[in-house]
Amino acid sequence: MTANMDFVRVEEKPGLRGLSNLIYKENSAWWRTRRWWINALIWPLILGGLVANMLLVSSAFNLELTDEVIAAGGRTAYVISLGLSVFFEFGIQAIAIGIIILAHDLLISEKQNGVAEWILTKPVSRWAYILSKLTVNAAFILLFLIVIPAIVTYSLLSLKLGALFPILPFIYGVSVMILHSLFYLTFVMMLGTIFNSRSAILGIALGFLLGSSLVMGLIKPLLYVLPTSLPKIAASVANNLPVPAHLLWPPLVATLIWCLVFMFVARYKFERSEF
Repeated sequence: MTANMDFVRVEEKPGLRGLSNLIYKENSAWWRTRRWWINALIWPLILGGLVANMLLVSSAFNLELTDEVIAAGGRTAYVISLGLSVFFEFGIQAIAIGIIILAHDLLISEKQNGVAEWILTKPVSRWAYILSKLTVNAAFILLFLIVIPAIVTYSLLSLKLGALFPILPFIYGVSVMILHSLFYLTFVMMLGTIFNSRSAILGIALGFLLGSSLVMGLIKPLLYVLPTSLPKIAASVANNLPVPAHLLWPPLVATLIWCLVFMFVARYKFERSEF
């Protein structure tokens, strides 16, 4: 009895050597643990629950026709604007905190327990190692922390409206939320290549998230180069409210550039790290 001993050559670019196997490993870290279903349950319940509470509680009371309610277009439009504010303005900050907590240990744990060193002794490029962690974790984080809660929120808004909520403005708002989330994911990934302390990564990332709005209030030009204004932009866009171009595009473009810079720094630092 003979066996086929011919090897199949794997065609991969040298800079991405081992990427497919690393992606499989990162996928397994989600699907083969409780991480996926815990996040799939918690975030829709938290964000959807807050939106539902806002819509239901506001509907339980007969809102007075104040100038604010009239300006919003009536009681229903006003309540819906409150739901959008909860999901986008509060939710985007809560999601950023969740991303920091989920991602801060992606590199640190494997650097400290020797897994990263063992993996890199194989025919695996360091850029493939970083890229696999970014792409796979970004996909799961965006799915469980944003997409599924967004579907729940959209359903609640449509139910309250009595018709389908305008889909394109809502998608635009969710897109802004995704960009904001990628900023903090890439930021934490970069910090993981620089520091070997979990407390340092958590402190810097959470400090930036919570303190940037305060600093922006003192230094107005930061409004155009930091993602701090994105929560309000997302809520306004989703509610189909006009946003001046000079307040819309600069922070969006700047946030995208920051994501690319963070990944460049992460790659540069990790390529030169010793284990």
